[in-house]
Amino acid sequence: MTKNNKNKQTYIIAEIGINHNGSLEIACEMIEKLSKTGVDAVKFQLAVPGNVYSLDAFKANYQVVNEKSKSPIEMSRRYQLKAEQHIQLKQTCNKNDVQYLCTAFDIESLIFLDKYMDMPFFKVPSGEINSLDLLNYISEQPKPILLSTGMASYDEIGTTINILNQSARKNITVLHCVSNYPASPEELNLRVINELSRRFACPVGYSDHSVGTEAAIAAVALGANVIEKHVTFDKNAEGPDHKASATIDEIGELVSSIRVVEQIMGSTVKQFSDEELQIKKMARKSIVARVDIFPGQLIDIDSICFKRPGTGISPLIAEKIIGQKASAFIEADRVIQYKDLA
Repeated sequence: MTKNNKNKQTYIIAEIGINHNGSLEIACEMIEKLSKTGVDAVKFQLAVPGNVYSLDAFKANYQVVNEKSKSPIEMSRRYQLKAEQHIQLKQTCNKNDVQYLCTAFDIESLIFLDKYMDMPFFKVPSGEINSLDLLNYISEQPKPILLSTGMASYDEIGTTINILNQSARKNITVLHCVSNYPASPEELNLRVINELSRRFACPVGYSDHSVGTEAAIAAVALGANVIEKHVTFDKNAEGPDHKASATIDEIGELVSSIRVVEQIMGSTVKQFSDEELQIKKMARKSIVARVDIFPGQLIDIDSICFKRPGTGISPLIAEKIIGQKASAFIEADRVIQYKDLA
């Protein structure tokens, strides 16, 4: 999924979501600023509130604390942009050379995004992992899928993957996620990333709701090839997601750190720089004459020792040297070379 740079391994998504607080102007400004951080994509959310919330719906505790709307449907209406405004969001993304992404929370929004927004892949958010109408629709489309797994057991994840694969096997990347806003360090359990990869034999990523950048960086080191992080202009702004979000500057720092980690992780091939090979010569030991050795003299264990540098014969094959004759005079405390042997 990485965009136009084969040296990058991690696809980094800046999740604006609804942190534009219903302002198209703010959303476009955020896109422009995020494009300068090096993120691959900027993601939003789209919902028809009446299709998402029933009369029995209620707000999560973090939403009650961070947002003053009386009901979740009122909260959703307050922070939504209209579907047609997303066309301008995508245009702004294209202009600034970042990919436009959007998560749908109901089938009407999903169909709109699929038919009119030409997104590179579908994103299934954690809350929709059991939304059969969305999953069935996505299963019939050929696009790749990002599947967030907050609040989901391994069995639930497996069930959802099977539904998504019911028409044909899909390109699914499973994102580890802890659905708390913000999620505390002791909740993150990043080793789940490796377990997801093992159980489902698929690419893995991490959708981060923690404060700071450490968790996302650690996730990349564990093998995550997609990172999603919420972003805001102001962590103290009113709205449900601001406090669990990073600032624009923090996103920039995260991108830089991830690119360094990618270089650090390297590959499984043991490679050696010229500098390391030079140090190898200096730091390794060779077979060295313990005493003066004269031409024709048999080399025995008492006539040799092991010292730096590593420019001669390795001590690991000393048994092959013992018993051989010297072909020339070898001064004590000098490295023995093959040319010195008969």
